Amino acid sequence: MNIYRRIAVRYLFAKKSHNIINFISIMSLIGIAVATGALLIVLSVFNGLQNFVATAVNSFNADIQIVPKTGKTFSSGAVNVAEIEQMKDVLYCSEVLSDVAVWVHDDKQVIANVKGVRDDYYKINSMDTIVKQGSFVLNEYGQAWAVVGGEIAYRLSVDGSGKAENMLKVYYPNRTKKLKATAGMSALNSQSVIPSGVFYSYTEYDAQYVIVPMEFAQKLLGYYDEYTSLEIKCKPGTINKVQKQLGKLYGDQFFIRNTYQQEEDLYKVMQSEKWSIYAILSFILLIAAFNMMGMMAILILEKKSEVKVFYALGADNAMLRKIFMHEGMLIAGIGLLIGMVLGLVFCFLQYRFGLITFGDGHYLIDSYPVEIHLFDVVMIVLVVLLLTFPAVYWPSKKMSVFDNVDL
Repeated sequence: MNIYRRIAVRYLFAKKSHNIINFISIMSLIGIAVATGALLIVLSVFNGLQNFVATAVNSFNADIQIVPKTGKTFSSGAVNVAEIEQMKDVLYCSEVLSDVAVWVHDDKQVIANVKGVRDDYYKINSMDTIVKQGSFVLNEYGQAWAVVGGEIAYRLSVDGSGKAENMLKVYYPNRTKKLKATAGMSALNSQSVIPSGVFYSYTEYDAQYVIVPMEFAQKLLGYYDEYTSLEIKCKPGTINKVQKQLGKLYGDQFFIRNTYQQEEDLYKVMQSEKWSIYAILSFILLIAAFNMMGMMAILILEKKSEVKVFYALGADNAMLRKIFMHEGMLIAGIGLLIGMVLGLVFCFLQYRFGLITFGDGHYLIDSYPVEIHLFDVVMIVLVVLLLTFPAVYWPSKKMSVFDNVDL
């Protein structure tokens, strides 16, 4: 350890002649520690919530979705499904036919999407794992079944028991007839289906989709050789690669969307909220930095007599400035370390014991989830250094006591 660092450490822990200097030093350290810990905790909570939402969304969405750029549907010959399935990194590909319809049970009705899929659609995502009532069955013994979103099931007062009393009636405009006010029910296609299961993705999808067999959707919607999208399951870690390959083949006529792009608005909102909180909490660090600036100025004036001694022993201005800069950065470093330790300990306790809960009520999870990312830790360290270094450097650079020492 060089001489100016040793002197800085001694100054840091030595008793000051004025208690106000000790108080300001401690408050500066506490301010940095609190802001650092708060940043780590809040960002980790946002990471946990984002991961929870992403997991729920990914249970419903496919790795890649192909939708037409113009129009609502595309013909089966527009995309070669067999060619896509033969790609090395593609595990499964399936057509989807979906549109909005009216679902009715007894005197209750809901507007929600009919989503027609193949019987083995569960291979695309984790749909079978989020069915909490009944099971994921679309065809059995020659009968069509439906898997209903949790919010839709609640509003229609049905469940996934497979009983006839839960039968749903679905209505959709007949595409071959003109819809007139006097036409009545004759202008609508209608079919009936019994729910075999109820899924809970804990997202808006629970209020938007009823999954039915493809043949059921084709008969209801009147599209027998057209689809609204293709959904693709890829091998782990190959989504971007497959997306680029599909873009070269079909990018002119279709949107090729990965998991993130299918919910781009949701992810953008969550990221903007996270970094808005990051910016707000950084202001606490800025206040602590101003405290450090005042503390450094007072400390330099207090040590004026020692500065004379250093000059007599051959020290120059550069060395004296380094002494006080190192002392300031030691305060910032100790505050940063304490804040990190406190933040990490709290995150561990929250993860292990769920100290902070959502309170009374019915929630998807009992307590706030936490997930620490190395990137966030690096960003916190950088913002602490970027805010505290100028607060230490400026007083050391500008104080004239180093240039006007009366020996």
